[in-house]
Amino acid sequence: MANIIFYFTGTGNSLKIARMVSNKIGNCEIFSIGSNQGITINKEYESIGFIYPVYYWGVPKCVKDFISSMTITNNEKTYVYAIASYGGFKGDGIKILNKLMLDNGIKLNYGKTIRLFSNYIINFNVPNDIKKRLDKCDKKLESIIDSIQHKKTNSTGKPNGIVGKFYNKFIETVSQQDKYFNINSDCIGCGVCKEVCPVNNIEIVSNKPEFQHHCEQCLACLQFCPKHAINYNDKTQGKK
Repeated sequence: MANIIFYFTGTGNSLKIARMVSNKIGNCEIFSIGSNQGITINKEYESIGFIYPVYYWGVPKCVKDFISSMTITNNEKTYVYAIASYGGFKGDGIKILNKLMLDNGIKLNYGKTIRLFSNYIINFNVPNDIKKRLDKCDKKLESIIDSIQHKKTNSTGKPNGIVGKFYNKFIETVSQQDKYFNINSDCIGCGVCKEVCPVNNIEIVSNKPEFQHHCEQCLACLQFCPKHAINYNDKTQGKK
């Protein structure tokens, strides 16, 4: 029986995890969440996985919308799991997802967070020991994948009220935060930013990127710009 993984990634960390899980469990489809909503799953799967980064102590808005609008049928015995990567504080990255699923009649059997490093350079500097952290992550991920292969279960608990208030405030404003991006004169209009944006938030107009106000703050556009022409206010210039 087939397996499927739904993932959201900005700069590639969650995609890497999804590929590692897929390679281990085998016979697995990988599907990018992106801007997709209202998906219906009728095909029966052995397992369904959700892999994403923790944003503002919770789940990315597009993941929230995806879970809330999806329909799963004919999968009453399917093993459902989630892996949430984080850089600083894991918050309620799994707990909030679990509540969203319960509200939509989906049971989460297993959920784990895994620490990578923060690449949200609006607030943080990229650490110098990235390779060491990634090696440590890979080892921990092996244990998580083993648990998934053996269909282990765990309890995620309920979201924290204070965390929830902070997260909900982010969700209300995140789509408009792209108004703070600015493009300097080094931009060559190559369109890389448009191609890497996981939620199709960028259009190239008059050879320059224009943001469409459904941003996720993943910073893929900024991180992958070959000319470092995209910045956020005055907070990201010169950072790795």
